[in-house]
Amino acid sequence: MFPPMLLYLRAGKPESQRVGLWLPLFLVWLILLPIVLFVLALTILADVVLYLVGERYHHYTLLLLGCFGVLAATRGMTVRVYSSENVVDIDLV
Repeated sequence: MFPPMLLYLRAGKPESQRVGLWLPLFLVWLILLPIVLFVLALTILADVVLYLVGERYHHYTLLLLGCFGVLAATRGMTVRVYSSENVVDIDLV
């Protein structure tokens, strides 16, 4: 399971050729990787502390991993926005 690596954005008039733009999302993931690893370590620590204290909910790591799963599920998604003047297509690859 990998998050989307590229975003392809096309915009323009419905009856004419649309302009396309590739945006490399893998560069964003490389920047966010240290932050995500730090937050993952904090959630594991919080889960261990909450489990030892005896709190009822101590599944923050599972919540974070579930959010990563939802982010990975957006790969392959296409969003089309139509209006009377413009059409915008967003593809997550």
